[in-house]
Amino acid sequence: MGRRPAGVPPGATPPPRKIHLLYRLHISQDVRASLATEEHDELDDGTFETGVIEWVDYRKTADLPIFPPLGPALGSLTSPHAIVGDAALPAVTDENYTWV
Repeated sequence: MGRRPAGVPPGATPPPRKIHLLYRLHISQDVRASLATEEHDELDDGTFETGVIEWVDYRKTADLPIFPPLGPALGSLTSPHAIVGDAALPAVTDENYTWV
């Protein structure tokens, strides 16, 4: 893999790139049914891109292409209530992350 010029983000997707917001919490089915199922991101031309909000079991996050790549750390928890002693993740590099 060739080296990128300084200041150029990795991956084929041009800026702006997205950081996924992940929260570890439990929400009852009743409350979940009342929450939004889509998000609308405004594009430079004033139109909107529609994204789907999806609830995912923490054990299924290990293989998701999310950034920052914390899926493996979440997926390895012993329970949804497991205490996380160190929330720091390893550095993200071209060698350990596939940029999308």
